[in-house]
Amino acid sequence: NKYYMWCVIAFMYVALCPMQELFTKYSMDSIFEVGFGLKLNILDGSNEEVITFAKAFDESNALTFHGYVDLFWKVERFFNVGTEATLRKNIPVTNEFIYKIISSRRKQYLCHQSSY
Repeated sequence: NKYYMWCVIAFMYVALCPMQELFTKYSMDSIFEVGFGLKLNILDGSNEEVITFAKAFDESNALTFHGYVDLFWKVERFFNVGTEATLRKNIPVTNEFIYKIISSRRKQYLCHQSSY
């Protein structure tokens, strides 16, 4: 039955989209814990700064991939429109968050080294 097939496909799409988002958040949380020794706790969604960073990072990843198939990305970058404008807006958000973490970890490391 054709109707049944479309219902199954629609159900699978609706069921898998939240799972992909969940896996993405879990992966980001794990990478930050291993790479920076920092637990983002992105899954609970309580820290607004982490949520803003995660949205900017995810959006930037998608837009970067989009640049591989978009023939006019250089024109968009030149005029600062479309996906390139969004990407340009997201880069400072991600950089600020990452550099803040790196700075914090350096201070912790230096304090730990000076205690010896």
